[in-house]
Amino acid sequence: MAEEEGDVDEGDVFLAFAQGPSPPRGPIRRTLDKAFFFLLALFLMLLMLEATYKLLWLLPWAPFGDWLLGTPQKEEELEL
Repeated sequence: MAEEEGDVDEGDVFLAFAQGPSPPRGPIRRTLDKAFFFLLALFLMLLMLEATYKLLWLLPWAPFGDWLLGTPQKEEELEL
């Protein structure tokens, strides 16, 4: 059945891996790689912060804010 799809020999599949490791990258390319990964990480972090902000915005913060700050009305009630 493999012969019907094409005349790909089993040795041809591993030919790319048999050539050995790629030569080391130059200093400029390594710097560009680091800059690319830094910007990618920054971009993903900003996306995650935006998603977290949008999820947290849906929570009812008003009761929590009143409890955290202690509204003046409740302070007056406590004094009486």
